Amino acid sequence: MSEKIAFIADSCADLPEEIRKRENVFILPVIVSCRGKEYLDGEEIFAETIYQNQKEGEVPSTSLPTGEMVEKILTSVIQNGYEKAVIFTMSSAISGTWNLCRLLCEECSHLECIVFDSGMASLAEGALLVEIMEEVERGELEWKDMESRLQQLKKNTHAYFGIDTLEFLQKNGRIGKATAFAGNLLNIMPVLSFDENGVITPVEKVRGKRKRLNRLKEIALEHIGEHKKYRLYFVDGGCPEMADTLKKEIIDASGEVKVLTSELGCALAAHLGKNLVGVCVQIIEE
Repeated sequence: MSEKIAFIADSCADLPEEIRKRENVFILPVIVSCRGKEYLDGEEIFAETIYQNQKEGEVPSTSLPTGEMVEKILTSVIQNGYEKAVIFTMSSAISGTWNLCRLLCEECSHLECIVFDSGMASLAEGALLVEIMEEVERGELEWKDMESRLQQLKKNTHAYFGIDTLEFLQKNGRIGKATAFAGNLLNIMPVLSFDENGVITPVEKVRGKRKRLNRLKEIALEHIGEHKKYRLYFVDGGCPEMADTLKKEIIDASGEVKVLTSELGCALAAHLGKNLVGVCVQIIEE
């Protein structure tokens, strides 16, 4: 019999709707600032609004949830009869959410918590939650082994994002104006990932959308290699046709496998802009 464990993730996990609706899944929204007002990601504001504001010259920003919001989630988990919870956060290198949750969980005597720094965000963070939750529900993973399994799975979860423009990385202070101008002028589209420190960073640069998709496909297939047990996750940042093309091409090349697809949330949309496509390869067994 599986243990009754709650699974909490910040909204940057970009979980598919069917996962978000699960009764044992709780979402902690990040705060999005846009046109002088604050909104809860995924509840009061969505990525399409971010894209429209960016088109109009606005630069939306994000901030971590408040302590009160974290306490409200923990209280809800306890009231729903849970005594244990795993909390997944985006990389602590790009947000203070992990540290905030860690501090508040230390003060919560009625709930045993593991606060896990995914070292990533978006579909990669979500992929960790989905696989861990399903292993628990199948009775394959016990609480005593949770932290070691989380670390193992994190090591075997690889996410890459292709973006359309360097503009919003520049506006959010990630790269210089000259770099952004040259990149846009030359139609250079970076492929991004998370480094060993959890920082989102360009790993390659390609020219043109078709080459971007080709490179994402190649990278995914390199990670799959000879592995027999793996999962694929895809994220669509306002370009569903492009995401569908990438998904089809990878599956055609690798074979049928369990796949989840979700839409990009406000956090990465604010920093990376529209027309992002991402793929995550998660190796279940080495």
